Amino acid sequence: MVSRIWGAATEDEIFDHGQRLRHDPQFRPDFRQLVDMSELTEIRVGSGVIREASCDQFFSPGARRAVVANSDAAFGMARMYAIASEDAGQTIEVFRDMSAAEAWLDL
Repeated sequence: MVSRIWGAATEDEIFDHGQRLRHDPQFRPDFRQLVDMSELTEIRVGSGVIREASCDQFFSPGARRAVVANSDAAFGMARMYAIASEDAGQTIEVFRDMSAAEAWLDL
């Protein structure tokens, strides 16, 4: 499964994406996820929302998820989310390179 975040990321979009995934009849919680943030230009998401989203997990514990972030700000935000999600048993790694993320996911 591939999720893309581009342009300006907002808090509403982050929550909306989670709701759409959670309610998609084809979604399986054991899917591997690749989140492509390589075209993100602006972050309008506060640290409180990142912590809140990290507690609201609907992927199975141990399901591999990779985030690709080119900018320092996006990389930092993604790392904050990944670290906060560890308490919920989530396995999320953050990469700057798409090839490395795909290799880690075995794609």
